[in-house]
Amino acid sequence: MPTSHVATKDRIVEKKASVPEHTLSLSYARPLSWFSLIIILFTSLGLSFFISHSAQETLLTKQKEFARLMVNNLNNQIFRRFALPTILARGRIALRQPTQYEHLDRVVQSVIEGLPVAKLRIYDFSYLVAYSTSVEDLGRAGLAHPRIEAILHGAEPISEIIASFPSWQAPFRLPLKPGTFLLRVLAPLRGEPLPGRDDVPIMGAIELTQDITEDYERVLAFQGIIVVMCLLSSVILFALMLVLIHRSERILHERMQKNRLLENELHSNERLASMGRVVASIAHEIRNPLGIIRSSAELLQRRANGQDKGTIRLLKAIYDETLRLSQTVNDFLDYARPKKPRQTILDINTVLDQVLGFLEGALKAQGIVVHRETAPNLLTVGDADLLYRAFYNIVVNAQQAIEGSGSITITSIEAQQGMLCICCMDSGPGFAEDALAHIMDPFYTTKDGGTGLGLPIVKSIIESHEGRIVCENGEQGACIRVFLRSAVDAKEIPEQAFAKI
Repeated sequence: MPTSHVATKDRIVEKKASVPEHTLSLSYARPLSWFSLIIILFTSLGLSFFISHSAQETLLTKQKEFARLMVNNLNNQIFRRFALPTILARGRIALRQPTQYEHLDRVVQSVIEGLPVAKLRIYDFSYLVAYSTSVEDLGRAGLAHPRIEAILHGAEPISEIIASFPSWQAPFRLPLKPGTFLLRVLAPLRGEPLPGRDDVPIMGAIELTQDITEDYERVLAFQGIIVVMCLLSSVILFALMLVLIHRSERILHERMQKNRLLENELHSNERLASMGRVVASIAHEIRNPLGIIRSSAELLQRRANGQDKGTIRLLKAIYDETLRLSQTVNDFLDYARPKKPRQTILDINTVLDQVLGFLEGALKAQGIVVHRETAPNLLTVGDADLLYRAFYNIVVNAQQAIEGSGSITITSIEAQQGMLCICCMDSGPGFAEDALAHIMDPFYTTKDGGTGLGLPIVKSIIESHEGRIVCENGEQGACIRVFLRSAVDAKEIPEQAFAKI
């Protein structure tokens, strides 16, 4: 890839990563939710007060209609059962006479018995109380309504609410005492038209007072229920909105974190790929002259037989270093240009046999005992040469991690979802905690003179076989787990398809 193209892509990634997080968050959602809550609250409260006020008006209207019907009934009953018989028998009405007053009281009590009537008064044309259900009001002046005169001249009945305190204080004074809210109706006390006359005689004014406190309290309770339900529904709706916003912000934050990690990984991979191509080119150019140096050193070693020991040691050092440098170059090339694995059926036990057979002498010389507990027929699909390289690096790393004598344990574990698991655990000191996060990073090494490409190459090989590798600390030392696909259908594959190892 051209350098300018890589630089352009790097700038794009850096530009994406530099976008402030708050510009991508739901910063507008919280103010919007509070604004929505205010609108919902005002709308709900307005609707609740409108409904409750309508219910209150309907109640008062019904009460006024009921009171007027009661007044009309009293008019008829008083005229027919008291006024007309009294005039026919005595010629005139005189409520100061005990017999007439008692007669009128019996008529009135029979009509209002069982009804919510707090007080009933009858005024004469002198605005005095001629009759009252409260005896202390009889004969008193100054109790009449200011419009008593118009009522005595046949005006329409008057209805009004009498409250002990302003109505807006009622919700804060529950429960209400009896008599707190009264409905007073003032109407003419009419008779019936006399024979030969069309006009209706007016005998006085009747004032009916009802105690509507209990009904008013019911309206307030209904109003309170509506307000509480509206507030509760608003709070629940607002809480749901906050939960959704919080969840959305969390999901957005997680996705931004993933995108940032992916961008960083892409950025790192682009640089590593570019570096790998450069290193591969350099390593390829080094390989040929390095081979000539190694073969020349080997030839000089053969010719140096019998010469001084200093020259022989020097030639051997040159040869050994060319071998080490050749291995390093091969590691760079293997990492920079990974081979595509062949797809053949092979037994991992056979690969392990070859690896341990090759390293048997070095392991015994160091005093390392290998404990192998692998199941038979660990069949997988892959490239025998690449897997040999991978397990070879794993065992060599375990050998190098053990200082002096020790043990290496290789086991196979039954994994799920069609996978095989090969575990290699050594008795060394294990991985350092700060090294575990970087152990698979290219060029990261804790060894003097190491290239840091051993485990990355192993990871590349295993992942090319659709497997994965896990590095962790075991009970004693380091533990490396390799997961590979299991060739579960290997019995149905012809014999020539198996790898010849």
